[in-house]
Amino acid sequence: MFFKIGELARRTGLTVRALRHYDDIALLVPSARSAAGYRLYDRQDVARLYRIQALRRLDLSLADIQGLLDNAAGGIAQVVARQVAQLDHEIVQASALRTHLLAVQRQLQASEEPGIDDWLLALESMVTGAKYFSDDEQRTLKAQRDGFSDALAPERAALSAWLQRLLAAGVSYEDTQAQALAQRWMAMLREETAGDEGLLMKLYSMHWNEPSLHALTGVDRAGMRYIAHAMAFARLQLYAPHCSAEDMAALREHYVAQTLAWPPLIAEVRQQMLDRAPCDGAAMRALARRWQALSLAKAGGNTVLHAKLQRALRQDAALRAGSGIDEALAAYVGQAMALLDSAANP
Repeated sequence: MFFKIGELARRTGLTVRALRHYDDIALLVPSARSAAGYRLYDRQDVARLYRIQALRRLDLSLADIQGLLDNAAGGIAQVVARQVAQLDHEIVQASALRTHLLAVQRQLQASEEPGIDDWLLALESMVTGAKYFSDDEQRTLKAQRDGFSDALAPERAALSAWLQRLLAAGVSYEDTQAQALAQRWMAMLREETAGDEGLLMKLYSMHWNEPSLHALTGVDRAGMRYIAHAMAFARLQLYAPHCSAEDMAALREHYVAQTLAWPPLIAEVRQQMLDRAPCDGAAMRALARRWQALSLAKAGGNTVLHAKLQRALRQDAALRAGSGIDEALAAYVGQAMALLDSAANP
């Protein structure tokens, strides 16, 4: 049995133009042509088209799909299995969101206004999904919130109001009030993430990148920037046991300027570490160079001070707390930079 291109398009919901494009790039070449030259598709063509559409649902490019289908290992059984796994993942996420929204709905039906954390959790679930957190990470965050959500909501609201007052008054982030706010804010986030530095950076990234969360939390990028810079000034004092007075003067001049460049870099390095990428691989070498450049800039270009800061970061857990850098990541990036140095000075 053969299908003409128009009939196949109607039966599958695709456009004739799409099917012609698939033919042009040799992704789906019809098995036969009519006497008049019309494309004719048989059962095997339809099966291949199913595999193409299944793989498209997995956000693969047409070039990647062609490579899979032209490989004997890319059979239809494997394609179906991958699609089932993807659907299972979506079902778990949708089910968790549905459960939470039902609870919010019950509050609304009882004429109760849901708390900010109820709205926040619902919005995070809709906005993020697997974009920022794995299923296990989302469960960890939810368990932490469930443990102290009643205490967290007033604390979050109070800190947000305090932040807005400081911003409106033009209080410098070097001010002790700004630093106290930043330290309380960071303590709240560390409690929310159970002290997991990787989760902390993902939470930061989500709130930085998702405007829909800014209105809900009362903290937009300007507020996050203010907190980050104030926290940087607060953290400066932790370097005092490791540095001379001259070193500290240099840090006060240069350290804070690099603040906003660190979180995305730390996140990229952590992903390399989680992927077990070798420290001397091309991707990690590039990240280590960026890390080295930022660290050196933080020290005002002073290589001796730079070495002190790196050593302090590896040895002093207090310097790493709330930075997104745990002991494992510090060791990993330290090894990558050591390999860079040895290659430059054989």
